Amino acid sequence: MRILRHLGAGGGQGLTEVVAVLGVFGGLVAVAVPGYLGMQDRKADKAAQTHLRAAVWTAEAYRASHGSYAGMDALDLLRIDPRTPPALTVASARRGRYCLTDNVRGRTWSIAGPSRGAHKLTANATCTP
Repeated sequence: MRILRHLGAGGGQGLTEVVAVLGVFGGLVAVAVPGYLGMQDRKADKAAQTHLRAAVWTAEAYRASHGSYAGMDALDLLRIDPRTPPALTVASARRGRYCLTDNVRGRTWSIAGPSRGAHKLTANATCTP
């Protein structure tokens, strides 16, 4: 009750100050949260892309030992390189081609191979642009 009297005694100035502080705080949160979420999305994208680029070498090692990519799966990649992330999957593996996908925090990327030169990463699970 004292607090209400104290707020009321100042002619509403205390309540106005509290509302102003809450407004400033709300504005800061409104600006910071989308920036933070965007940063998290970029971080997840980079992680998935890094995983896929590293897995290309593992897929090439599989082909070198088996003669083709046919039958390759995520467990085979894990046997070759135990650092292969658990979310990395083999979407397709044919004799001369493969498609690897990775999902990090809901962000899915894929890479098709083999490729001469730079590999093309796509922001989907099907290796199609």
